[in-house]
Amino acid sequence: MTLISEPVASIASADNNTVFGFQSILDRENAAGTGMVTAALVTTQAIDGVLQIALDPGETIVNVGSRRYLITVPDSAIPIRLWPLIQAGLPVPPAQEAAAVRNGGGVRRIAVAELDDYLAMPSPDPETVYIVPE
Repeated sequence: MTLISEPVASIASADNNTVFGFQSILDRENAAGTGMVTAALVTTQAIDGVLQIALDPGETIVNVGSRRYLITVPDSAIPIRLWPLIQAGLPVPPAQEAAAVRNGGGVRRIAVAELDDYLAMPSPDPETVYIVPE
């Protein structure tokens, strides 16, 4: 069994009311090979701002309030935090297609220039950022 130990707090610094639910994705043999883990939902709450629960290693669904996450509980002899397990299972956010470039000062424009053209400039404009395509 792996002990999950996570300090929890609401945005206002206190939260013992959030219900956390844990369940195996499917019925399976436990990690020790000595019994069975069922997909029954187990719920718990933090006590004095700390969530603690011992879980059998493996694929697990975590419910934090109304949100659901898929995590993999590792086999660990030391307590493990819950948030890094949730974070590891989150999808990578989609790439931002277009965004404004913020001027931190000193840039008036951005220009694309071929390398030969850039090298041929007697003195490139110091307020222009030149992009040289590959």
